[in-house]
Amino acid sequence: MNGYELIMKIKSNMKDPVFAEKFNRLVAELNTIPGLQQEVMKIAQINDDKKRNKAIDRLPSKARNIVQEVFKMVNN
Repeated sequence: MNGYELIMKIKSNMKDPVFAEKFNRLVAELNTIPGLQQEVMKIAQINDDKKRNKAIDRLPSKARNIVQEVFKMVNN
């Protein structure tokens, strides 16, 4: 999924107040970790599941858990 598709999917899901609240909370937590935001955007654009999971595994544990939760929410 390219960056535009990801943004449009998130924008669409933000109409759900439960999704929006949880997503915003997770993103706020993610933003407390310096330099991580751009890395997450790169990972989000990886189409190959194996490569994406490998990239997620290289993240610090707190960040990894948050990123996995965000991807799970976006892909539902």
